[in-house]
Amino acid sequence: MAARGRRSGLGVVDIAREFSVSTATVSRALNGSHTVRPELAQRIRAYAAEHGYVPNRLARGLSSASSRAFVGFVIPYVDTPAYSAVAAECARLLSTDGTQMILTITGNDPQRELQQLRELVASRAAGLIISPSTGILPESRKILENLAVVELHRSCGIGAPGVFSDDRRVLADAVTHLTELGHRDIAYLGTPRELSHGAVRWNGITDGLRRAGLDPEQMRALLVEPTTANGRRGVEELLAGPGRPTALIVCGGALSVGAAAAVRATGMRTPDDLSLVVYGDPSWYALADPPLTTVQVPYPQLAVQAARLLTGLLDGAVEPEHVELVRPELEIAGSTGPPAVRP
Repeated sequence: MAARGRRSGLGVVDIAREFSVSTATVSRALNGSHTVRPELAQRIRAYAAEHGYVPNRLARGLSSASSRAFVGFVIPYVDTPAYSAVAAECARLLSTDGTQMILTITGNDPQRELQQLRELVASRAAGLIISPSTGILPESRKILENLAVVELHRSCGIGAPGVFSDDRRVLADAVTHLTELGHRDIAYLGTPRELSHGAVRWNGITDGLRRAGLDPEQMRALLVEPTTANGRRGVEELLAGPGRPTALIVCGGALSVGAAAAVRATGMRTPDDLSLVVYGDPSWYALADPPLTTVQVPYPQLAVQAARLLTGLLDGAVEPEHVELVRPELEIAGSTGPPAVRP
């Protein structure tokens, strides 16, 4: 009879040592979790099969019963696809590992954000995914610097891993699309440059204008907090007066919802009276008449990358300041066309 303490066959620890990863990463890969990079998961499973790995079901049952952690998901708003779609998909992906996700909504209020972070720390959250508020407080930064944190959409400069949309390139392409149609008076409704993604978007717009030989200083622009109400008010302000622009680019999911509704309420026709480019999820923008030209953001991909980064961070398999960029695409539809000839 073999000695009671003797291990038989290949174990999770052996596989983890072979690939220089944590045992948790190996377990996730063997269980088919989507939070492990596909190529790494495939190599781990192939190695386990080749070396005759057999899981210890008793140990796995005890582990799953005793180590179910939870993580936080801290966002400013929940009424836009940029946050609601990503939150839902992240919760689903993390739950495959038995990790529960607690959603908190700051309303872009730095004081409320600080309170929620303190509560998450007091509740022993293993880590969190956060889209920081515009005026994040120093106390909140200190909390985040001592947690396993993944930044989403926005960065507050704490040197944490993050997942962001590569908006600069696609917005320059949007401006080029309009200038090639003949537009020279292009207005922009976007998020403040104090926000990291607001600065990136602004740079994309100005890149496109310079590419066309236009002066960014002459562009009509309004930078506001990304809410539906601000989208409506922004359109009213930018299109007021007799010399209104011939094209409008709106960058921000909630801003786009409000702006599209406001343009329709004015009775203006796209693209005859105004060429319109919006931002976000084209699934319902396609229902407009005509369908709206859209900067299409791959929200499911954002969620996969954010969940994968957080689990990798908790496993010690992700380096600090690791950044993932997803590539949005410009989906051209019927709301953009040549400018109308004006007297």
